[in-house]
Amino acid sequence: MISTTVDTVAVYKALGDEIRLGMVRKIAASSEPLASCTVVSSCASLLKLSQPTVSHHFAKLVAAGVLVEEKEGTQKLYRVDYDVLREAGVNVDQLLQV
Repeated sequence: MISTTVDTVAVYKALGDEIRLGMVRKIAASSEPLASCTVVSSCASLLKLSQPTVSHHFAKLVAAGVLVEEKEGTQKLYRVDYDVLREAGVNVDQLLQV
């Protein structure tokens, strides 16, 4: 049965980009939600991307439901929404293998 709450196409489009897939893997590797500044700075320096470009990728992942964004004070924290991935038919174990 296909869920009407998850936009499967949006999930796969979001994960179809190597940069976004890497970001999801990095966030998933952490047992705690990661602060945007941690991921942005590491992604920006490793991938030689500007902060606005990394923020654009975050926005795509959040809009697709792949990441959940939570505010804590002035920081944004991100965690992977495994339920959305599973509902979209993503093999989470395989996705997270590097």
